[in-house]
Amino acid sequence: MVENKIVNAPYPRALGPLHQRLNGYLGSYDRIYIGATANPWARWPEHVPYGWEKMVVLYEAYNPAIARDLEQDLIQYARESNFMTEVMNISPGGEGIRDDSGRNYVYVLVG
Repeated sequence: MVENKIVNAPYPRALGPLHQRLNGYLGSYDRIYIGATANPWARWPEHVPYGWEKMVVLYEAYNPAIARDLEQDLIQYARESNFMTEVMNISPGGEGIRDDSGRNYVYVLVG
């Protein structure tokens, strides 16, 4: 299931509300994964076999640089939080975002 909970604020002003939303997921689930993709509806089926409950789309970035920075920020924020939730990201984020990809969506998987 893909759920839209998009924060409608320009980057970096969106960071505060995004951190608050992420806190809610960190406090409610055992594990999370933060990612970015040009098409969340096509990406979701790739995550389903790994037991995720849902994908929550948090932000629509109008260029790849914003998506890359935001994904990295949210991963670092989650790792440095005091929540016991396991952050499943192995890398710091942004590696899969192509410079020519245009619009990207930053999302969190919860399980």
